[in-house]
Amino acid sequence: MFTCRLPLLSRPQLMATLPWTPATAAVHQYLTAALSHRGAAALPYTEEARWTIHQHLAALSHAFPTLRPTAGHFTHNDGRGATLLRAEGTIPLATSSSACLSISIWLLEAYPNLPPAVFLSFPPGTAVKPRHPLVDPSGSVSVPYLRSWIFPYYNLVDLVRSLGQLFSQDPPFAISPSAIHDAKARETAKVVEAVQRHLAAAGKSHTAEMEALLDTQTQLKRRKAEIARGLTRLEEEKELLEQQLQMLIMNCDVMESWVAKNHRRPTASLDGVFEPSNAHSRPAMECVAADMAAEDVMYALDEALREGCVPLDVYLKSVRTTSREQFFHRAISAKLAPPQFELEN
Repeated sequence: MFTCRLPLLSRPQLMATLPWTPATAAVHQYLTAALSHRGAAALPYTEEARWTIHQHLAALSHAFPTLRPTAGHFTHNDGRGATLLRAEGTIPLATSSSACLSISIWLLEAYPNLPPAVFLSFPPGTAVKPRHPLVDPSGSVSVPYLRSWIFPYYNLVDLVRSLGQLFSQDPPFAISPSAIHDAKARETAKVVEAVQRHLAAAGKSHTAEMEALLDTQTQLKRRKAEIARGLTRLEEEKELLEQQLQMLIMNCDVMESWVAKNHRRPTASLDGVFEPSNAHSRPAMECVAADMAAEDVMYALDEALREGCVPLDVYLKSVRTTSREQFFHRAISAKLAPPQFELEN
């Protein structure tokens, strides 16, 4: 059995890590730099194995971009420590598109003649299933592919594929009761938070609705008062109209009574309605009437000429005749006016 510690090396060349996105050129560059060190910084691999290690890790990074090659300090079960290469990251499970396992594959000093050491790391709240056939409580993995490792027929890519298939059939982790409780607490907190947000939003909506209803109530009260005042004015106007109607009815009765008494009397001539007050007023009134009649005749001639009903020569002859008569009437009125004025004074 092996145990491992995961802190990185203190040497900048061996502590370099690669981005999680697939970058084949960067992987080759990192592996070339890590495996080319000599002296105290050299990795404990034989010269013959370095190219194989380079190929295996590059192929693994290409097939599984979530596994990145890096260097770290590994502690054996006997307490010896060594700086080794490892592939660290996650591998997907075949049973779910979102489920994955965190894994570290350490290439020991005798690699590739001996199999790598594989360890699983578990998120908080999970642990290895009791008596799991492939993983011990420390997270060390022992699968048939590792136990029957034969180089050059075995490699890291097939190892990871085998691990994905085996762990998809029998997942190695189990959720602890405290994790279940924490998960329930988190879900409950999420539900409570969602309910609180919903209640807060509903409260704001109801508050705005209540304010709108209060404004509507205020407007309705104001309009009710206006309608009441309008009804009062209409009632007063109705009473006034009824009084005026009664007066009109009374006047109609009076007029009907008068008409009933006087409708058989002979109708007086309109010319006899206006009587001169003295002997000089009659000829003056007659002259004024003749003057106005002549004015009406000339107006009628103008309209007839404008409409084309009267020839021009007839129009001119009639206007001269009427104007002559009007002149005489106006002259007589001018002579009669002073005596009439003296009589009135």
